Amino acid sequence: MPCWLNIILLLLSQLGLLAIADDFITCGGFVQSDIEINFSRIEVKLYTPQGALKYQTDCAPNNGYFMVPIYDKGSFLLKLEPPKGWLFEPSSVNLDIDGETDKCSLGQDINFRFTGFTVRGKVINKGQTEGPSGVTVSIQKQSTKEQIAEVMSQERGIFQATNIFPGDYLLTAKHPKWKFIEASFPITISKDITTIDKPVEVKGYDINGRVESEKEPIRDVFFILFSDTVQKEDVSECDKSPVPGFKNPTNKVPLCFVQSNQDGIFTFPSVPASTYKVVPFYQGEHITFDVLPSSLDVSVTFDSVQVPTTFRVEGFSVSGRVLTSAEGVGIAGVTVSVKGKKDVTTSADGTYQLEKIKSGTYTLTAQAEHVFFEPATVKITPNTPKLPDILAAKFSLCGKVEVDTKGGLTLNKRRVLLNPAKQGNVEAVSTSTDTKGGFCFQVKPGQYVVTPVVADMEREKGLKLIPSSQNVKITDQPKVDVNFAQFKAQVSGSVSCIGKCGQLEVILTPEGSTGGAKTLKLNHESKMASFQVQNVLPGKYQATILQGQWCWEKETLDVHVTDKDIGGLTFKQTGYQMLCETTHPATLKYSLQKSSQVSGTMDLTTGTSSVCLDKPGIYKLTTESCHKFEKDQYTFDTASSNPVSLIAIKHQIKGRITAKEAATDIIVKVRSGESNQETDVTPTLISPISDAKKQKDGNQTKEKSTPPPPQGPFIYEFAYFASNGDVLTITPVSKEILFYPPETEVTVKVGESCPGVITEFEGRPGKFISGTIEPPLAGVIITLTHIPAADEDRRAPVEVLSDKKGQYRVGPLPDTAEYTISASFEGYALMKLPDDPASFKAKKLGEITISVRDESGNPLSGVLLSLSGGSFRSNNLTEASGKLFFSKLEPHQYFLRTLMKEFEFTPKTQMIDVTEGASLSIEVIGHRVAFSCFGQVTSLNGEPEPGVALEAVGASNCGEFVEEGVSDQEGNFRIRGLQPNCDYKLQLKKTEANDHIVRATPATQIIQVKDGIIKNLNVIVFRQIKQFDLAGNVVVNNEFLPTLKVKLFQEDNPDSPVHTVSLGSSSFFQFPPLAKDNMRYRVKLESSLSKSTYSFVLPEASFSTADGYFKHITLPFTPQRKSVEQEIAQGSYLALPLIVAAVVVVFNHSKILPLITQKFQQLLKPTGRGGVPAAPVPSAPPPIDMSFFPPEENIKQKKKPKVRKA
Repeated sequence: MPCWLNIILLLLSQLGLLAIADDFITCGGFVQSDIEINFSRIEVKLYTPQGALKYQTDCAPNNGYFMVPIYDKGSFLLKLEPPKGWLFEPSSVNLDIDGETDKCSLGQDINFRFTGFTVRGKVINKGQTEGPSGVTVSIQKQSTKEQIAEVMSQERGIFQATNIFPGDYLLTAKHPKWKFIEASFPITISKDITTIDKPVEVKGYDINGRVESEKEPIRDVFFILFSDTVQKEDVSECDKSPVPGFKNPTNKVPLCFVQSNQDGIFTFPSVPASTYKVVPFYQGEHITFDVLPSSLDVSVTFDSVQVPTTFRVEGFSVSGRVLTSAEGVGIAGVTVSVKGKKDVTTSADGTYQLEKIKSGTYTLTAQAEHVFFEPATVKITPNTPKLPDILAAKFSLCGKVEVDTKGGLTLNKRRVLLNPAKQGNVEAVSTSTDTKGGFCFQVKPGQYVVTPVVADMEREKGLKLIPSSQNVKITDQPKVDVNFAQFKAQVSGSVSCIGKCGQLEVILTPEGSTGGAKTLKLNHESKMASFQVQNVLPGKYQATILQGQWCWEKETLDVHVTDKDIGGLTFKQTGYQMLCETTHPATLKYSLQKSSQVSGTMDLTTGTSSVCLDKPGIYKLTTESCHKFEKDQYTFDTASSNPVSLIAIKHQIKGRITAKEAATDIIVKVRSGESNQETDVTPTLISPISDAKKQKDGNQTKEKSTPPPPQGPFIYEFAYFASNGDVLTITPVSKEILFYPPETEVTVKVGESCPGVITEFEGRPGKFISGTIEPPLAGVIITLTHIPAADEDRRAPVEVLSDKKGQYRVGPLPDTAEYTISASFEGYALMKLPDDPASFKAKKLGEITISVRDESGNPLSGVLLSLSGGSFRSNNLTEASGKLFFSKLEPHQYFLRTLMKEFEFTPKTQMIDVTEGASLSIEVIGHRVAFSCFGQVTSLNGEPEPGVALEAVGASNCGEFVEEGVSDQEGNFRIRGLQPNCDYKLQLKKTEANDHIVRATPATQIIQVKDGIIKNLNVIVFRQIKQFDLAGNVVVNNEFLPTLKVKLFQEDNPDSPVHTVSLGSSSFFQFPPLAKDNMRYRVKLESSLSKSTYSFVLPEASFSTADGYFKHITLPFTPQRKSVEQEIAQGSYLALPLIVAAVVVVFNHSKILPLITQKFQQLLKPTGRGGVPAAPVPSAPPPIDMSFFPPEENIKQKKKPKVRKA
């Protein structure tokens, strides 16, 4: 059966199962392995988060398929439990079953892959049962040497490698220092956990130490190893011969010895684990030194040993040499000095000796005639009986400069330069001659160039020293005979012309100078002219002929005047110069109009090019190029200096067509966007070349014969001239082949060269797809599905039916398209033939009918049947008839598993062999082994409570059983799998799903399971209260209630009240409900009573909403009125006069009121007509006895309310 059909059937089976199984969900998948393993030994278990086992099953023995039913939503752990040492990835999977988005609800596989076995081994010390950690153990395949594991030994030498498949391997142990008896040996890994019987044995460990004298390392000190338990043959990589000059202080036989290196380090590379004694011994060429300590005990267990104590050499003449060089000979008579010591002189062979030296750092100096030495700082220790050689650093290099003093020149203070030979960028050193012309340098061995300096003034006067310089080689002795002694020249030549020379100029210019040039003007009517330049000082010059319109063999000649005359300079005219300025490269053809034999060609590059013409006259110019210029022909006259200007106006572009088959009718249509004109271009076949053309081109005269047809691919090219920037639409046309792409649009972009091939087409014939069905089968649906490229749209599928011969043919199709071919026919599996992917082999499918009944023969519906085999699997429930029909089964072996909670089945699992076209019937008998209980969860008012998790926990002898259930939207619940003859406690499950429930009533109830279903269980639950109520009262006299308010604050925000309540006429208060947010609050009482009249304390109280669901707070408030004495004492001293004045006004109001009224009316009276003011208002009221009442403003502000009341 095709893979896609299996996938469709699988999806349909999963969708069907999910639709039917309203009361459970299946989780399935495969245990996968690249090698053959026994799948039936692997168990798959389902656990709750608390670790309770919900379900367990084994895997299908044929393909490792497993299926687990889950009856409740929630979190679970799906865990693989294979035999010990079998490793899988992953080993477990966390499941969050929500019925919608999890893998199980979506019908997706949960797969486990076998990664190998665990292999254990051990590293031990030789002759012991335990060993060290830190040994690297690698395992390689013996056949390919591929490393599959590398581990490190742990404590006691144990190592463990994982994910190892059965096979033959090579085990290798490695350590940077330790040695092994057998570092590599073969092992064989079989199935199941493997222990490597053969251990890795450590042959020995290394012992390391150090020896020094006055903190300086000492080499060549002997260290001898002794042991009471180890034999000589057990140690290795150390010298077992006797130590020269060593006297053994004990009767023990030494095992071996080693010597310290130049860093003072000694190492015994490999000694077995044991206890040892290390004895030092040091004897020089003429002396034996004491080394402390005289011996050390060392214990070797499971690691390298570093001797903690450093050996010290306690308490010598040294000699040296003075040489000309490192490989040179000794220098006699050199005085060697050391601070604090007597000077010594070297002997004939250059040797010297210093006596009575202690370890330390010294500076050595040496002196000799014409030889120079650098001071040497050396460390002298017993390790250096011979001092480093003192080498000559420099030698004298001397000579003399001799000049004729009669011309005003002097010998004294002439500069002489010294340059190292063959060393660029090294600055020269100089010195001055003495009164006799002598000079000297101090130089290191090497090659040098000695040059006496001639001043510019002297050089201008013609001073030339011979030789100008000398090469001197200094090796191992001084050089004192480098001498220099104290030259004008004539430069001459000729000029050869094609015609008469006429007026010419020859210039002789000093090299590197802008002045001092000498010019000779020549005027000759012949073809030859000569010239001479006198009194030329030594130096480098350039001789130049001036005539820019002519061509010369060499226009400039180099002249070097040293110590003799220069002659034979020749300037030869080779032609006449023509300048060409061109915008693009081209081949220029030129010919003399009077003589076509005078002609030639020249490749021109962009810009200005120069062409040299052999003969004078007028020339005809033409071009050959992939560019087209303004003119087809140009002219040039050698008598004129005007350049030729070539400007390209069009450029050649090319295209290419590659066709699998030849075609004779190909036309390329090119439309110019610039001119909007279309041009037909016929391409040329450039490959392959026909045999007839080959014979013609090769002038073959053989007898004519019919040549074989040429073989493709066939390549055609076409060309077209276009302007730069023109947009061309190019369309190839043919009746025989198709082109890809059918058309292109290109923009002509020209640089120096032509664009060349700017577009390519592929020509291919259309294709047909045909195939057959074996054996012949009519009506098979053949579907061709287009596979689009990344930038291509998908084409519609193409379908055809096979004929009665089982054949089909589809086409024509575009050759650029790719298709997948599939076939389908009801009741058949169609598989592609391996040698022809367009043909199929038909195989009739099988079917199985499974009938499930109980012990009484009644059909069992809702039983889960899991069938898997090959790439097929299906999980479905039996129908009301107890039957399930599996169809379209390929010939294969299938594994059947029957599942339904509370039932066991016979057989529980079985293997079924399905042959081609077979129809099988299988009967399964179910036996009930457990029961369910049913009930409802409600609130106190009878409303159903959905989503409440319950559990039935086994009691007494059934304590290991725990079953769970969750109430649905109607509050109904069902708990399955209750074992007969068991008592269970039904109670709320402690889980996050029940966070909204406080308690249930009854908290627990006992369920007694006998041999039947239990119904009508009721559980009442109480939800969590999510608010906090706050109320209280104020204990106070009723007359003060209107002045009181109660405010509520959060303790961390005492400035902003959350709620405020005014008491009014009742002493009881209640705040709006608070959120049960576990925060702290504070209640405060506030009063509007004046503290000048009453004394009181405002009470407060605090609480937290975490403390229950309700809080009642009582606040006492007892204000006390203050006494009169207190009021007067506290009042202003003006209070008494004010009271007296108020009393006077009250008793004399009949006199005072008319006076006040009169004054008020006078203030309001208007001014006279014409702007004349009214009679002036008196500035003061009539005389009144002011002693009877207080001032008027005091009456208004302080006592006015009392006056009105009176």
